[in-house]
Amino acid sequence: MVVAFVVSTPPERGDFERAERLMRAARARGLEVGLFLMSEAAGWGADARAAALVEDGCEVIVCGTSLGDRAAAPGVVVGSQDDHAALVHRADRVVALT
Repeated sequence: MVVAFVVSTPPERGDFERAERLMRAARARGLEVGLFLMSEAAGWGADARAAALVEDGCEVIVCGTSLGDRAAAPGVVVGSQDDHAALVHRADRVVALT
C-alpha cells in the first residue's frame, strides 16, 4: 500500500510535524510513503528532518517553484506539479494538510 502526504501550510501550523509522525507510523507498518511539499511548506524541503525521512525510506519531493533559491536537503527531490500528480496517482490513500 502507498500512502501519499501533501503539505502546503506554513510552519506555524505544525502540519509538517503531524505528517512526519504519521509517515513514520506508516513506515513502521511497512507501508510505502511519499511526501510532496509545496507552497508555504516548501521550506521543509531544505530541512534536515526531511532528509531524515528520506533516510527512513520515505520519498520526499519539494516543488521547485515553491522552493525558490533554497537548496533541498540531501535526498529530497526537487520536482514539479507533475511529480505531485504522479505521487497522488499511484497512492492508495492521500493525506492532504493544506
